[in-house]
Amino acid sequence: MFKKEFRIKSSTPLKGADQKKLKSTIGKHFNLTNDTLDEFLSHKQLSLLKIITYTNDIIKIYCAQEVALVFDHKGKYYPTLFMVWSFPHIVPRLILHEDLKSKINDPSQLAIKDISSVNNDDLLVQLPVDQCVSICTNSCEKIIAIGYLIIDGNTIKNHENKKDICLKVLHFHKDELFKSNIINIIPEIISTMERSFKKAPELNDLPNQIEDNRTVIEKMDELLMTCSLKALKYCIKKEMLPILASTFYKKYVMKFCPEGIELDIKKTSFKKLSTFLQLLDVECIIKFNVGSNGIAEITQVMHSNSKFQEINIEENSEFKENNDQYTTPVKEIYIVTPGLQPIFSEFLCRKGDELPLSSIRRYVTEYVKKYELQDKTDPSIVNTNDVLKKILSQRKDKSSITFKDLIEEVTKLMHRTEISVLNTDTKKNLKKKVNNIEMTVNNRSGNKKVTLVNNLELYGVDVLKFSKECQHGVAASTTINDIPNAQNRQVQIQGSQVPFVYKLLTDQYKIPVKFIRGHETFIKKQKK
Repeated sequence: MFKKEFRIKSSTPLKGADQKKLKSTIGKHFNLTNDTLDEFLSHKQLSLLKIITYTNDIIKIYCAQEVALVFDHKGKYYPTLFMVWSFPHIVPRLILHEDLKSKINDPSQLAIKDISSVNNDDLLVQLPVDQCVSICTNSCEKIIAIGYLIIDGNTIKNHENKKDICLKVLHFHKDELFKSNIINIIPEIISTMERSFKKAPELNDLPNQIEDNRTVIEKMDELLMTCSLKALKYCIKKEMLPILASTFYKKYVMKFCPEGIELDIKKTSFKKLSTFLQLLDVECIIKFNVGSNGIAEITQVMHSNSKFQEINIEENSEFKENNDQYTTPVKEIYIVTPGLQPIFSEFLCRKGDELPLSSIRRYVTEYVKKYELQDKTDPSIVNTNDVLKKILSQRKDKSSITFKDLIEEVTKLMHRTEISVLNTDTKKNLKKKVNNIEMTVNNRSGNKKVTLVNNLELYGVDVLKFSKECQHGVAASTTINDIPNAQNRQVQIQGSQVPFVYKLLTDQYKIPVKFIRGHETFIKKQKK
């Protein structure tokens, strides 16, 4: 399919929803977990490349940093060689005799006798028609091709005419896709992978698939209902009501989503959270109300409803114990600079890519191991090569450095920024500069003072609960204001209450001081 040059029809960067859909599709087709894919594709720009082959077929190729990962052929997804070299277990592997290696190039199809030249019987029995397979030679230097079966494996094993074609080759290591969208972009990485290629287990067991005739929508509906019932039973207390529908969903419902499964309201039959909550209202599970200002709230939970009896409290005892623990939804992100490209380019990272500290540690460690720079007598010491010496040009001793100091030096050379994670439960990053919690004291009519607190919800603080704590703590009235064109509501407290609010945020909610503004005068008075 890619034997001859192809024409590029279009190249489009994938947006957030499309990236999420692609990751889900890859995970489903190749039995990869969300965590594995997140680590493999973290902070990499995904794009869709549409090409026209020499046979005038339009093929969709999905790329990360322009490196081809998977392609869509007649509605089915196939991995590229780079993808299958990275994860050899994702498709079954057939062995081809070394002498038949040239047959891969032309006519790009293999007969039963070719596949039978090496013992593949144990694996073939399991394989159905159209099963995607990878092909390597009996010397097993590397996987050399990707294709699919035209005949099921059992028929291939027992077929009399050994000259019949049984396998169609779609992509091989000398075709134009491999040259243009893999090796030309990351030649050093490919050469390293070729040198270190290791044979996967001799028998690639197909993943055991449990038959489940339910549709994706039905499964998502059931998951949404289960998580919502658990959240209502274990988390929502009477004093917390009324509670915003969005706060209930983001802060509580998503907590009960099983690890490795993503709850997406758009994939349910309800499409919108308000539609689902209206159903719960009809079934007398909650009381749901949408005010004249458009704010949707849960005003009451009917714990006497029989559906709550089906929920097992023991499954969630750990969550209940840790439910009140607060984690500031802010991450430190470092930007790859041009001077560090020699290190990070080997991991498909480019100038301007955003990396968390954990990824920086992992990439630096892998780089040191790859070039065997670790000191043999003291594993904590790194003996620098020319690349590292250039990076560490400001240091007096450039010949060696500890792992800890090396990572510190690398992070110092990177641009540091902060991003807020509004929806911490779905682990999605909203790449915005953090707006701090702001406290101001204003004068109202009659020279009465009020304290205004903004951006609390950005840090996961429930404004209803917070306003009640302020009301009881300083014995003053509180009001929650809806600010036009603002994503977060404002808490208004009667009187000048900056010291109390500051202590409440830092002591109880554990919000770092650097994310709070308007308290500086209070701190100066305390020091005096």
